[in-house]
Formats: sequence, structure tokens, C-alpha cells
Amino acid sequence: MAQEYWLADSEARVLGPIGLDVVTTLHARGKLADVRAVSTDGKRFTPLREVPELQQVLSAPVTLNDSQRAQLEATTQIRAWLRSIERQPTHEVLKVPSTASRDTWRAAFFALVHRYVPSRLPADTTPELRLACEDAFLVLAERMVEIEKQFKPSVPPPAPPPLPAQEPWPAARVQHRDNGLHVSLSLKRGDARPFTHDVEHNWQSDCLFVSSMERAVPNTPVEIVVNFEGHVTQLNAAGRVQAARVGGFTVKLLNVGEAQRAMIRTWVARATAK
Repeated sequence: MAQEYWLADSEARVLGPIGLDVVTTLHARGKLADVRAVSTDGKRFTPLREVPELQQVLSAPVTLNDSQRAQLEATTQIRAWLRSIERQPTHEVLKVPSTASRDTWRAAFFALVHRYVPSRLPADTTPELRLACEDAFLVLAERMVEIEKQFKPSVPPPAPPPLPAQEPWPAARVQHRDNGLHVSLSLKRGDARPFTHDVEHNWQSDCLFVSSMERAVPNTPVEIVVNFEGHVTQLNAAGRVQAARVGGFTVKLLNVGEAQRAMIRTWVARATAK
């Protein structure tokens, strides 16, 4: 069986498992410019230089057309800009006085954020550039929310809209196998409920809730695969049933690495920031 790899970038995002032929193809398209660490089992990551067969592939020259090169450069610039403003005050980011009026804040915000609005991006935008723009849009929106809190409303707020119908829980496919349970779970963008539903056992303690009518006995071994909408990355982990709950059961993940924790933390943050 051909060797498969997991690739992690400087922001702890993980791609994998993929074979060497896929790595070669993605590199040729300029999509693997920021690989920092590699794993052959999805658990333990080592520096790229310690995996010579991958380093050789990723060191090969990349041939890009003008559009691909421009989008790669734009992605790199946005990522660098996001890192540069992490500790920068918002008024410096938007280039306004800290005592500016609400209208001035808003004008500066909209002038900057419009270039990152996902719906404005062309259809041929690369996934990497689209994700970078989404991150920039989210960061700026979160900053502006905090600024808006500084201003008291001048008129009574309108009545809140009716509550939308609650989204059904993401369906989990649970299979009983000789060595325990196999769980396959697909999450829609913005849905982090499996990681936050259980107050005592949630993502902060490497746990998640599986909504299922299947009977699960505590301490039963579990193999779990979680797919995230809009991402090529999967969460592959082993664990055990922590506790049976009404409508499902909680799983304690036993082999989650720092890269996977960062991925879960980012997914939860984006979901709760809506």
C-alpha cells in the first residue's frame, strides 16, 4: 500500500491523508507553498526536512500561469497582513483616530473590508485565496463589533426577528465493528455543536458529542472521522465512549495532536463568531 502523508502549514492547518502523487500535483499548481511539518500517521508531526522524499517534491520548481501566480502572491500578502495586525489596535488598522465618531469608524471599516467580502470574489478564485479573504473579513468584522459596542444606540433597537427554525443535528453514521464503533460525521460550515454541546465534556477536553440512536457502552473503543464543509482536511482520531447521553453519546479523543486541536479551535471560533 502506498505511503500517505498529512501536511501541516504555519497556521497548524492540516491536509491529509494524501499520497505522494497528489502532493506532486498540488505542488505543481502552487498550492503547497507553506508546508512546515509532515506526519505519516496523522498523529506525530516532524519537520519537512526529515522526510526527504517529500522535501524533494516540494523543492521542485513551480510553474504557474499569470493568474495563479497573482493569486498565490495575494494569498501570501493577506496572511502576512493578518499576522502583522494581531496585536495592533483597531484604530491603527483602520487608520482613524481612537476618538473618531461612529460614522468615521464605519466608513473606514467598509472601505477596507469590501476587498475581502467572499461574495465579491471571482468564480475562478483559488480555495487558498478565498479562505484567506474569509479569514480577513471575519477578523475585521469581529473588530468592528467591538467598536460598535462603545457607542450607545441613539434610537431604540428594532424588535428582534423571529427565531429561525433550529438546524437538525449533523447525522452521524455509526457502525459496530469487531473492535468497537466506527463513526463518520460531516459538519456544515458554522456548525460546531458536536464540539460544544456537552457542558462538561467538550472540545476543550478533547471530547465531542455524537448524535445517534445507536447504543454505546462507556469505554467502547471508537474510530472517528469528521469532515468539515469547505475544507479538504479531515479529523481522524481514535477514542473511547465517555458517557451515554440522551440522543447520543460523548467520545473522548485519545490521540489528538496540537495541529488537530488548532483546527478544532478555529472551527469552533468561526462558528461561535456568527
